[in-house]
Amino acid sequence: MTVSTFSQVLRNLPTKASQRDLAATFKEVSRREAEMISLATEHGSHDGHSLEDAQRGRNYDLNRYSNVLPFDDNRVRLEGRNDYINASHIKMPKVTPNTYIATQGPLKHSVGDFWRMVWEQKAQAIVMLVKPVEDGRSKCEMYWPTESQKLGDITVTLESERPMDARGDTLVRKFVLARYGEIRSVVQLHYMEWPDHGVPPSPLPILNIIQYLRLEIVPDTKHPVIVHCSAGVGRTGSFITLDSSIDHLATHHNEYNGDLIMDIFKNLRSQRVMMVQTLDQLAFCYEAVIYSLSEQKRMEKSPV
Repeated sequence: MTVSTFSQVLRNLPTKASQRDLAATFKEVSRREAEMISLATEHGSHDGHSLEDAQRGRNYDLNRYSNVLPFDDNRVRLEGRNDYINASHIKMPKVTPNTYIATQGPLKHSVGDFWRMVWEQKAQAIVMLVKPVEDGRSKCEMYWPTESQKLGDITVTLESERPMDARGDTLVRKFVLARYGEIRSVVQLHYMEWPDHGVPPSPLPILNIIQYLRLEIVPDTKHPVIVHCSAGVGRTGSFITLDSSIDHLATHHNEYNGDLIMDIFKNLRSQRVMMVQTLDQLAFCYEAVIYSLSEQKRMEKSPV
């Protein structure tokens, strides 16, 4: 179905035809990606994408999942000889100036690398969308100290920890990082109720996190927001989709020529595999944007 504006996409979303189109497009994008990954894994590269660095030597043991590997052309490169980390630079200049790093939850032996990345990329914010253990399985190493810890030449100190709001499902942790006399602050927003391969029970907590990120932390767009779950693709891609789409709509009078969510989804899949991993997660992105826009209208109509 052809539409000219994002408003029309959202109005048509409840129809069965629109939902079928959404499912068919998701399936086709995923099929092409799986084919590309298979060829790239077997032959080193395909359609300009190479996965060779992620599979080379010791790097392979730094991947949490063997089927979630960063492309060579936009992978994050650490300073020094051992430059590999399973993380991808994400940019969408046609949608938002915001920049991101999508990364896996650190492994026990890559915690130091994670904080090196935070420091070297001058990140001011980390968004964590996973519990360290889910359904009895380790999904992410608890990479932050309860007090203070030295990791290589970086000292990480937990300054404070508190709930973001009365709901209690998101924690705000503030860290002080010190290296060679230089001190920086980093804030971690940790949402704990997003199930693996699923969606949150409500869009509200994620929208609240985005609001806190952009209004309270206000990270410099020159430096990426680091977003991770376990693999750094499903929940991570969904969050980046929402944050970037809401930013675009806020600065472009709630409009976009085309299907904003779908364009972001396809763009993300070209930068990191399996971003927005399931159809339910893609549908959730539309639902959360609709919720955000409806709340905005409600607030505009409310008496002062």
